[in-house]
Amino acid sequence: MELVVKGSWVALATPFNAKGNIDQKRLQQLVLWHQRQGTDGLVCCGTTGEGITLSERERKKVAALCIEAANGKMPVVVNTGTADTRQSVRLTEQMLFLGASGCMATAPYYSRPTQKGCILHFQEIAKVGLPLIVYNNPARTTKLEAETIGEILQIPGVAAYKDSSGDLRFIKKVRKLCPVPFLSGDDHLTYETMKEGGDGAISVIGNIVPKSWKKMISLSLNKNWEGSKKIADRY
Repeated sequence: MELVVKGSWVALATPFNAKGNIDQKRLQQLVLWHQRQGTDGLVCCGTTGEGITLSERERKKVAALCIEAANGKMPVVVNTGTADTRQSVRLTEQMLFLGASGCMATAPYYSRPTQKGCILHFQEIAKVGLPLIVYNNPARTTKLEAETIGEILQIPGVAAYKDSSGDLRFIKKVRKLCPVPFLSGDDHLTYETMKEGGDGAISVIGNIVPKSWKKMISLSLNKNWEGSKKIADRY
């Protein structure tokens, strides 16, 4: 499978009803709205989508609903990363079966394994055969070294890298080692990441102003830095 990750992607929020259940109708309406707004792709069941507190059954439901609503017109990536490598592999296998376009995973959180342990974690997930977006979020997981990330991104099946390090100097360092599309995971640093050669973003702000954020990223990809900065500064 091949997954092209570029442009304005959104870490999709998951709507719930008053009883705390997934609001299935509104979730699918959100997917259709993003299609109309020009969003390039969606990532569901991430932190913004309450993925860490969803049961496996709920994750599968959210993914299935998003994939059904997208109807092949927009890629849907599902966060399958957990603190347990075996569970992450199992979730990834389920999303492959459901027809997801790809998966996303961080290094295991809380247990914070060694650098080598993190490499092995991503290797096992990638073996499933679903294109993998490697997500670096050191504030919540192991602090991956730039060289470790460079090695992880060489694993067959890795399709893209998302950075939420919040550190522009680190971003510059990893960018030089990155053989796959480089995505911003911090809205406040997306403009700066694009100037460093970024290929797009998986944003949270795109849940609110998807059309404007898509325009900012499109202008950046076309090297219109003045126009893109105006939008970035506004939001």
